[in-house]
Amino acid sequence: MLHANLSTTTIKSGRDLPAIFEDRVHPAGISAGERPENYRALLLPVAPPADLTSDPSAKGGLAGWQLHRVVRHVDDNLAHPLACRDLAMVARLSTGHFCRAFKTSMGEPPHAYVIRQRIRRAQRLMLQTDDALSQIACTCGLTDQAHLTRLFRRAVGTTPKVWRSRWQPVARAN
Repeated sequence: MLHANLSTTTIKSGRDLPAIFEDRVHPAGISAGERPENYRALLLPVAPPADLTSDPSAKGGLAGWQLHRVVRHVDDNLAHPLACRDLAMVARLSTGHFCRAFKTSMGEPPHAYVIRQRIRRAQRLMLQTDDALSQIACTCGLTDQAHLTRLFRRAVGTTPKVWRSRWQPVARAN
């Protein structure tokens, strides 16, 4: 029930995760001392689920097989440069057509999607490892820690160091 209640929450830039936890969980009757089993789900930004079974006849969007291939390619290659031209080749479309179709299907341009996925991977690594932020940045395909910090602050509303110090002890407790 908790997961179903939280899965519809989209975390906007700058929104504080503990505030969302307080807003969404406590009204449902869970006391402040209790932690849900799937607390880690609260730590990563909840993105609108990609409809990977999209209707191929949807006007202007990617076919389901194209969306599957592109999403898998992005997930498998986050540590490497991902240009729109390369993603278009995966979908077997021209670059311009791919960018328009991707935005129609996913609601955001390909570059924004790749950045969001890199930030989500960085968050997972910050929770699961003690790796230095510079190493995490490289693992996520970013040039350096400053690049990670700039993109992370824009997406999450705080720096990676502050976010990690706040959430890593909670994730390790579960």
